[in-house]
Amino acid sequence: MKNLPLKIVFILALFAITFYIVFPWTNFGINAPKIWPDYKLWLDLHGWVELDYKIDLEEAKKKWNYTESTIVEWLKSIIEKRVNSLGTAEPTILTSKYGNESHIIVQIPTSNFDWQNLTEAQKTAKNDEFIAKAKENIGKVVRLEFKEKKTEVTDADKTERKQIIDDAKKDLDSKEYDFNTIWNKYKDRYENVVFLSGTGTKDSIPQEVTFTWMENVTSPYISDVLETSKGWAYTLWADGKLQMWEAEKGYSIVKINSVKKVEKEKEVSTGTWVAATKKKEKYTEVVYNYEVIFVSQKPSEWTSAKTVAGQILDERYLIKANWTMNTIGEPQVELTFSSEWAKIFAELTKRMIGQQLAIFVGWELLTAPTVNTAIPDWKAVITGNYTIESAKKLANDITTWIVPAPIYLTSERAIDAKIWWDSLKVIINAWMIGFLFILIFLVLVYRFSWLLAWFALICYILITLALVKLAWVVFTLSSIAGLILSVWLAIDANILIFERSKEELRANTEAEKSINIGFDKSWSAIWDAHITSLVSAVILYLIWVNLIKGFGLMLWIGIVVSLFSAMWISRVLIVAFAPKFNKNICAFIGLKR
Repeated sequence: MKNLPLKIVFILALFAITFYIVFPWTNFGINAPKIWPDYKLWLDLHGWVELDYKIDLEEAKKKWNYTESTIVEWLKSIIEKRVNSLGTAEPTILTSKYGNESHIIVQIPTSNFDWQNLTEAQKTAKNDEFIAKAKENIGKVVRLEFKEKKTEVTDADKTERKQIIDDAKKDLDSKEYDFNTIWNKYKDRYENVVFLSGTGTKDSIPQEVTFTWMENVTSPYISDVLETSKGWAYTLWADGKLQMWEAEKGYSIVKINSVKKVEKEKEVSTGTWVAATKKKEKYTEVVYNYEVIFVSQKPSEWTSAKTVAGQILDERYLIKANWTMNTIGEPQVELTFSSEWAKIFAELTKRMIGQQLAIFVGWELLTAPTVNTAIPDWKAVITGNYTIESAKKLANDITTWIVPAPIYLTSERAIDAKIWWDSLKVIINAWMIGFLFILIFLVLVYRFSWLLAWFALICYILITLALVKLAWVVFTLSSIAGLILSVWLAIDANILIFERSKEELRANTEAEKSINIGFDKSWSAIWDAHITSLVSAVILYLIWVNLIKGFGLMLWIGIVVSLFSAMWISRVLIVAFAPKFNKNICAFIGLKR
């Protein structure tokens, strides 16, 4: 074999590099420098949160002339984009029907953190933070609309605010949904609707939740609609002046989840000022766990921008939004509309020259540029003090958050991966025991040659895991089963090679020549077996179900690496050592001539 020493050096270097990448240094308290990501774990190995969203199809039918299935699929694709923006590993997004209701169920793994350096409390806090961010991203805003400033606030605007809280109370009384679901429903439909929750005493609870009747409340309890004020706000300006803002009046519905009496002690002084003594007195403190929906009485200062015919600009006409650079190299956001939009937009921009035309996604104001000139075509440009990143974000916000129907979070639950990890430990232990017994058996049968093949198998495992890590392939429980299966395929290839080599050695052929013939003539059988398995793996992967896909992908990677290991590692090592055993073939491959 040509360049044999160089090939051996390559094998040893490959072993060292892949071992460095794969070995869990932090588990042994070693902080080895690394420039690659950690393994990406799927739901079954990492734990996950499951979020159940109800689709408001009745609201969607008011705006869109689409079938239910089209709207549901549209929503699924948008939710997938939102979840992917979290950088998580392959979410599972399912649809479900409960009677006449359509739901989308989102399963996302909890975020990947450097768990080795975190306490249990820190892990919990990190997961809670990640789940909160996921819920905000998935359920965030439901529509795009262009608005203009109101010229006056009418009595109807004020009445509408009271109607919002009354409708929320009716929904709660129907007991169809829980308190949090109702809040999710109304926060995306109306402006200045706030959700508050927490735990505290009567004096420490925010003003809008503090009521004299709370002393006698038994939980769980949901109040009637109450006129309240949303606290006081203070702003410390740069010049050192402290400004107090007036309390925001509104309406609240309070839910008391639990009332707990806590026995405490405090130190009090008795006696005269000269001869004062201190003693401890016991007292009872009442602690409330509460949730509040607060609807401000303040109407929105913006109203839908309408044409003379009453047409409004919303997401139905938008084709795309993307960031571009203007003629002087400044980032901007360009909107492209349909021809029908162009007519509406031309009429509005002609009327509103010198005024602000705001872009809202849900009730979030993204930007409010001033109209400088009438825009007669289907494009508009938003300019301002944008950086490339902020322009990209604005374009993404406009296009990504548009959904055809409101969705409301109806339930959530967290699933621990402990059961799966326990199963994984059993699988790995069984594999290691089986691998050890097979190794002992094969060493007894094939002697020194099998030790070389065993080293090649170790290289095979390291290369496979390194590829998985560097390519950030998602690890699932089933993919680990695929990896284990591919190891046995690699062992099978070596057995075919050794048996074919033995046949040549029985014909008194020299060791190196026999090994080369054994490799060459066994290759057709190895290739046939691996190609058959590879086709099966590809079919499994194309099914596109995560549980099966992970198995197919890992089996596919393992088969390819197995072929490389057999022909480029096993062969080089065995050919390198075979000549040294010309006089003792039994010690090399277990054959007695």
